Amino acid sequence: MKFNRILNQIILVALAVLSVTFTACDNDDDDNSGSMMLEAFGPSPALRGSKLTFIGRNLDRVTSVTLPANIEITDIEVIDNQHIKVVIPQNAEVGYVKLRFANGLEVTTKTLLTYTEPISVSKMAPSPVKAGEKLTIEGDYLNLIERVIFAENVEVGSGDFVTWERKKIVVEVPRKAQTGKIILANNEKIPLELESPTELQIVLPSVEKTLDLTNKKPGELVQITVKDIDLVESVLLPNGTPVEFTKEENVLSFTLPDGVTDGVIAMVAPSGVKVAIANIGMAVPTELEAEPVTDLRAGDVITIKGLNMNLTTTVTFPGVAAAVKPQSISATSIKVEMPEAAISGNLILHTASGNTSAPIAISTLKPEVLAYNPSPVAAGSELALIGKHLDLVTNVTFGGGKQGTILSQAAAELAVKVPADAESGEVILKMKNGETVTCASLDITKPVFCYIPELPGDDVDIKAGEILSVAVQNADKLTNVQVNGSNTQYILQKSTLYMLIPNNAGGKTTVTLISSNGSIDYIIDVIGSGTIETIIMDQVRDLGSWAGEAAGGAFRLYKEAFNDVKAGSILKFYFAVTGSGQLQINDANWGQWGQMLEFNDLAQTSYEMELTQAFLTRILTTNDGWSTTATVIQGQHLIISKVSIITKGGTAAQPIWTGSQVMPDNWSGSLQLTDVSLFAKAKVGQKIVVKTADVLEGAQGSFKGGNWVAIADGTEYFDITGDFELTITADILSKLLAGGMIISGKNYTAVSVSIK
Repeated sequence: MKFNRILNQIILVALAVLSVTFTACDNDDDDNSGSMMLEAFGPSPALRGSKLTFIGRNLDRVTSVTLPANIEITDIEVIDNQHIKVVIPQNAEVGYVKLRFANGLEVTTKTLLTYTEPISVSKMAPSPVKAGEKLTIEGDYLNLIERVIFAENVEVGSGDFVTWERKKIVVEVPRKAQTGKIILANNEKIPLELESPTELQIVLPSVEKTLDLTNKKPGELVQITVKDIDLVESVLLPNGTPVEFTKEENVLSFTLPDGVTDGVIAMVAPSGVKVAIANIGMAVPTELEAEPVTDLRAGDVITIKGLNMNLTTTVTFPGVAAAVKPQSISATSIKVEMPEAAISGNLILHTASGNTSAPIAISTLKPEVLAYNPSPVAAGSELALIGKHLDLVTNVTFGGGKQGTILSQAAAELAVKVPADAESGEVILKMKNGETVTCASLDITKPVFCYIPELPGDDVDIKAGEILSVAVQNADKLTNVQVNGSNTQYILQKSTLYMLIPNNAGGKTTVTLISSNGSIDYIIDVIGSGTIETIIMDQVRDLGSWAGEAAGGAFRLYKEAFNDVKAGSILKFYFAVTGSGQLQINDANWGQWGQMLEFNDLAQTSYEMELTQAFLTRILTTNDGWSTTATVIQGQHLIISKVSIITKGGTAAQPIWTGSQVMPDNWSGSLQLTDVSLFAKAKVGQKIVVKTADVLEGAQGSFKGGNWVAIADGTEYFDITGDFELTITADILSKLLAGGMIISGKNYTAVSVSIK
């Protein structure tokens, strides 16, 4: 192969060493000394067309280099602040070199830049050349070359040259050499580097044509004729995994392993270059026939026949996130069980290669309602749905979106209590798998017994021990009123019912109106009449004679304890009087509230202080700038043992779940409260309280939404020592109403969950 005569750098014969050092005029120099220095330049003699290198300090500030005669160069290659390079033009002459810096200063070399004649290269052959073969480079002054560098920095030093003469260099092409330009270089500090104008072609293993391997299966043997097969070092599957192979003469052989995916199979040369040898498409089950595919219900076994059925690993059903493993697999068929949550849609077969089959349409068995008895039906009374497959139903919704209560259930008949506020319209049946069926319209008449057309709204406080008045219909039919199953006093005046809510009622409370021709239950929220006492400090503090905090006397109560506390609540101090006792209550900045409290009765053991709105506002808005202190307590001759907040008439906790759910150490237990109706009346500011038992060391709790994602920051896991709770924010409430909640953790047992 012939090359045009090319210019090349020659070895550094001499360094032009300068002794010129100067200091910049400004104070913004990059190095510590603030000086700029040129230490050397070269090569000199140099080769026109090659690069001239300068070495020194802060050379990145050079703005131009002037070569003789007055050739100004501004295209400067900055290696770093100690090295720069410029290309010597063909018209450059012998002489001194000037460097101009950004601040206007100049420095002139004290030695001349001289030139030499260029190295000539007349031939480089063969090309293409194979790794292990000899490459010959012919020309002149090649005896000055000490390194031949192939693409990707694969280097052969002069010690490994086969021939090294003025007019010829012969080297053996390394195994890792790749196609690309080569560089001839020396070993000087400022190196000579000659890059070939064209690429040297390196032989790679090759195939006459990339194979199209479609519909292949694991275990099949693949054989490919490869040219230069000795250069094949490895074979890679589409996912990059190597596969074992054999080479016999010019035939490359390998077996497709389990799990091989669609894509390109490549052979790899010693240089690391990959060469495609086959496009593979793994087989999938085809010609599918399934039975049964209609009227399916949980537990049914579906038989699917076809070709390549033994490639099936899992089956996905519509509506079911987790894949299902077949009960049996053969070359011609599989059997798979219908999961409980599966719905109508497409069933898909999956293979180990990641491929999927064509979809198989399936449909579930649906409940049918053939008749209602009675029809029309009175709201609040019982209704029988007559039909087929009614055992699949989980709830019944009537007109107005009112959900009835299922009383009894069989495949042919379902008994349900119609809500008192239900309206005429279509009846919707919900199945266990979440699918719904819309049935014929049902006429619903008003109840024939005494009923409450509209309960009090959420903005109405219903309190234990007080009279609740409601408007009723069919009042002449009323014979009795019960609260939580016990008779209560009531007065009926025309269409208004006055009933006593007993003192022992609280939280979710059942009110039953009993008539001569039926009865109806209502669930209302009742504010309990008892008191709730919350301990906010239980350390013994001896106030002594105005002893300070460090001495175990004065102490602080923090704002967190007073959040959501309403005016009218009680702050209670428990203590022992040891003399002329005094108690001073201050805000966070030690400003006294009210008069000094005096205690001289040695038998007195407590003091209750009403929390006025003025007091609460002051302690919650006064800040000391470094803590969340609400109030500072100090005094003398009192030993404080406990401080509590007493809330009168607080809303009793409303249980939404009771039972026993063990949370083992491996986090395998969970309480899935995903029925959003549990949180229908939850409000922002309320708390979800988890009561616990058998709490072990290292116990942790967790609150997640119905999607198993932490319901709020910091709730994915947290340490617990007993009962724990979560305050409902607006964001948390929206998640509860969308998907409910999952409570989990480790090393404890959950026994109840309440909203307080």
